[in-house]
Amino acid sequence: MKFRYGKLVNISLILTALALAPYAAAGDDEAKEDKTSKKQTTQAQQVEPMTVVDKPISLREDLDPSSITNIYRIEKSAQFGTEILNSEDIKNLNPADINDLLEHTSGFNITYQGRRNPFFYSQRGGGSFTYIIDGAVLPPSVNRILYKIPVDAIEEMQVVRGSTSLTLGPSVPIGASSSGSGVNTGFIIIRTKQPQKTQAILSGSVEKHSGGHPTAHNESLYAGTKGEKSSGASGYVGILLSKMDKPSLDSWFDGRSGKAGMVNTGFRAGKFNMNVMGYKDSGSFEMQRGTSDMKWYYDSLKIKMLSTDMGMQWTPNQITLLNLFKVDYDQHEMVESFANSNSSSRAYEEETEGLGLRHNARFGNTLVQVGGQISKSNGFGPNTSSNYNKYDTSVKGWSASIEHTLLDGNLVFDGGYRQDTKHIDNSSNSAAASAANNNVDMAPSKVLALGGHWQISSIYSLDGRYFRGEQGTAGDFDMRLVGDATPHREKQDRFEAAVSADYAAWLKPVLSYFDIEAENAKSASSTTYVLDGGTYYYYTEADNHRKGLELLVKGTILKNTNTSYNISWTHMLDNESTRDGVTTDSLGISKPENLYSASVTHRWADYRANVSVRKIDSWFDAESNTTELGGYTRIDANIQRDFRWKELLLGITLFGQNLTNKKYATTERAGFGPWTDRGRSVGIKASISY
Repeated sequence: MKFRYGKLVNISLILTALALAPYAAAGDDEAKEDKTSKKQTTQAQQVEPMTVVDKPISLREDLDPSSITNIYRIEKSAQFGTEILNSEDIKNLNPADINDLLEHTSGFNITYQGRRNPFFYSQRGGGSFTYIIDGAVLPPSVNRILYKIPVDAIEEMQVVRGSTSLTLGPSVPIGASSSGSGVNTGFIIIRTKQPQKTQAILSGSVEKHSGGHPTAHNESLYAGTKGEKSSGASGYVGILLSKMDKPSLDSWFDGRSGKAGMVNTGFRAGKFNMNVMGYKDSGSFEMQRGTSDMKWYYDSLKIKMLSTDMGMQWTPNQITLLNLFKVDYDQHEMVESFANSNSSSRAYEEETEGLGLRHNARFGNTLVQVGGQISKSNGFGPNTSSNYNKYDTSVKGWSASIEHTLLDGNLVFDGGYRQDTKHIDNSSNSAAASAANNNVDMAPSKVLALGGHWQISSIYSLDGRYFRGEQGTAGDFDMRLVGDATPHREKQDRFEAAVSADYAAWLKPVLSYFDIEAENAKSASSTTYVLDGGTYYYYTEADNHRKGLELLVKGTILKNTNTSYNISWTHMLDNESTRDGVTTDSLGISKPENLYSASVTHRWADYRANVSVRKIDSWFDAESNTTELGGYTRIDANIQRDFRWKELLLGITLFGQNLTNKKYATTERAGFGPWTDRGRSVGIKASISY
């Protein structure tokens, strides 16, 4: 696979020329007069890239993407491809759950099937993601975990595209790999709420869906306090309790429920700081029946998380960061039928623990980051399509990067290298072969990333990122190729460039180009084999190529009216797969070509209103190639009103989702689907805060 440097350089030059053209036409005099103030505005924009609305910088320094105290610091050249949603954004959007929140970000698409592996996440036409909550790396069962995590617990969600920031986490999936491509293409980082003062928030909502489903409800209580001593030492503690129930009719069978509790605490004394988070939940998950009489559901799904991060800031420019975590996951799957009384159950559990250590050191205009991470996972029991799973694996990795600033911060270059090795103590999907695959190191993942940021003027900036990754066979016991062929190393090349502009408060566009090539990428085929009574999918290898354009425009219209907006458009130019010499283009066939999203928030007096629109092109079922999927426009809206009563703030929110009542489907399987959205829902939410 040859990386087309010349073509990419030409594209970069064209984008730069287009950006400079209107600036030159407008003249330089006005720009020179406002250079200082606009430079400060531009720098603030780089600190908080691609947010839904403009907002003040967080009071928490550890959430600043540029701060060396942030354990998830993002390189300057990668910030244009990082989308940050803070608590204010979440309040404006009023999402139903974390999946709903993710679909409000640019180029993100979630498809659903009513089966044991219910959700599939993609961004810009594909990819694989690592999910991290307060330093805890979530296991592969994440698509059965996220729906229960209360949105009220989130202070910030960070969507990192491209995975070129190599210090964030492992470049390969932890645990027992059950997916194809091994090298991650992005991170979803969730930071939980920390109190900035003494506060308490009690909220509850009721919601009614079309189709006659029972009323859904959601309640949560958050209380926390923060104190500081005269010596400068400070500490905080916060507690969250939450409950949700979304029942359904048996004719639909897609109910969900959950109970959750979270405690986080921390302190700062001198140069040392420490944070601790404990989380536990339990819930049920019904897998929508579609056209089948199968009655599949999880009851219960349980997760426990414990994480801590600490930092010793030796000097203002030297800090050592350490984080540790443990995640326990248990599921109890019920297999029944609406047509008869047959019933069976399957239990599965997995445990993951790990740590990360990094030192950030700034020497003048140069920042050096060096660190390593290790995780250990073990699991046992039937999971998804496998009737037997037993594994004990670990992933060890290290990374080093350097970032250098020139021309008073107007020019920044960075580069880094990361290597991760997955070790298999034991991995099998058959009790008869439980002694197989012992004490094996898989081929290491090796990643090189380069980036640059150029503040061309007080208005324009140009960013670029390049990623080169090589990964050995991504899976362990489950990676069996058609014809028992020997799997090959996967290689990835990624390039991304963006031109950003700050014309005015009401017009801040960012235009990005991305190009992703993967050689020998693994994916599940439609061909199966039977082993020890279980049915499994063969995997195939293919060369994949995705490229496209993404336009984000945001701003504040008529500042005195407090109206802000955010519009994004992701356009796929290519999404091809080459297997056995045959190239297949999936655009409009098995993948959408365009994804649009828009959000407008308006505030006046004690009122706040938001309207968000999501539009996605249609594609077709990969098996039948006749059923149209996607092709929908979804509109969500809410209006909020606050009432002051002494020291209490009372809030009422009226909300509606999928207001056009579109019963769209995103996946179909012969004899089981399609599985369609419920359609319109309306509800009311009330809160009391102190």
